[in-house]
Amino acid sequence: MASRYPGARLAQTGAAQLLPGIKFQAKLTLDVREFIDGMPAELSAEVPDASTSSKKVREFDAALPLVRDVFPRPYALSRLPMRDISMQSVQGEQSDFSLYQGVWRMQPLPGCAPEGGDAMRLTYAVELRPSLPVPVALLEAKIATDLANNLKAIRSYAEAQTVAKRFSSE
Repeated sequence: MASRYPGARLAQTGAAQLLPGIKFQAKLTLDVREFIDGMPAELSAEVPDASTSSKKVREFDAALPLVRDVFPRPYALSRLPMRDISMQSVQGEQSDFSLYQGVWRMQPLPGCAPEGGDAMRLTYAVELRPSLPVPVALLEAKIATDLANNLKAIRSYAEAQTVAKRFSSE
């Protein structure tokens, strides 16, 4: 995949308190790639019929096996353009995950911002397989909570930049 889709390689270390007395720490090396026109079909999980309910799509996705180079699908409106950033653990590198891959998806939301502004939907999907026995449900819940906090921080930063830009131009 690296030769067809160039990007950057990052070393990452993370830690999470899953429960009192249970701390999980992980190290991994990630390949990060940008797809300006969205993730290519050959790298995306199979898509159910467009009329399928969100609940059925989640059930469908939950039943899919984890497969390297078949990325999870973040929530998206299929009629809007997408811009994706993928992250995937590097095979052969020492890691606390035998597989870690995810996608950040950005979509412009026309008509959802105040006049003269822009709005963007940012979603994320991740799938992982730890190398050692770990309570995966707790780990996923912690990642989801931390991710929500990270997204709120990104939104706050973006909103502050917008306000600062408005004041500096007045």
